[in-house]
Amino acid sequence: MNVATILSHPLERPLYAFLRECSASSLEKEVLDCGAGGERPPLALFYEYGYKTYGIDISDEQVALAENFCRETNMKLNIVKGNILNIPFDSNSVNFVYSLNTLCHLSKKDTVLAVKEMKRVLKPQGLCCVNFSSVHDCYFGRGVEVGKGEFIQEEDWYPGIVKEGHILSYYEDDEPDAYFCDVEIIRKEKRIIEIPVDIRHHAGGGWQGADIWYIIKK
Repeated sequence: MNVATILSHPLERPLYAFLRECSASSLEKEVLDCGAGGERPPLALFYEYGYKTYGIDISDEQVALAENFCRETNMKLNIVKGNILNIPFDSNSVNFVYSLNTLCHLSKKDTVLAVKEMKRVLKPQGLCCVNFSSVHDCYFGRGVEVGKGEFIQEEDWYPGIVKEGHILSYYEDDEPDAYFCDVEIIRKEKRIIEIPVDIRHHAGGGWQGADIWYIIKK
């Protein structure tokens, strides 16, 4: 498999920066993905670079898709069912941890717990990478507002595919900084991406994604 094809979507590409940071570290190559399921697991990128990989996902369907990917590619990614709010790993047990496009699907109250859990399982000097949806994302403000930056939404990412109402959370530029006051922020990046989409899409022929990325060191 060509590793360049594993993370091809613009919203996924900052994970390459995290891979570079991890590979430059003196810590052993082991990584945990919180929200690891799906038909093209990002853990495959780390596996191709010689990492021992682990992953959790709360969805049985997403875990099954990942298992199918592993069978087809003969990769042992070790993805199992698990909840980011109660990560089934010991404290200080993993060198590198990340969560890609997952925290946006949590309330801000649950996001506090999720970030604490990722920091808990991270070893001292270990690295963690997470991203948060920005208030400049084109979906901000849609649906029913249930809290500051929190909305119950129906997502229609692609024609004919609708994800029924659930909570999505959006952040001001510096709002997530408070989650990392006890660790070192070594990289922070806000990304705004415009992607052409089908003219029949509600966005009228265009789509803007915006998120805030962090790499932190424990």
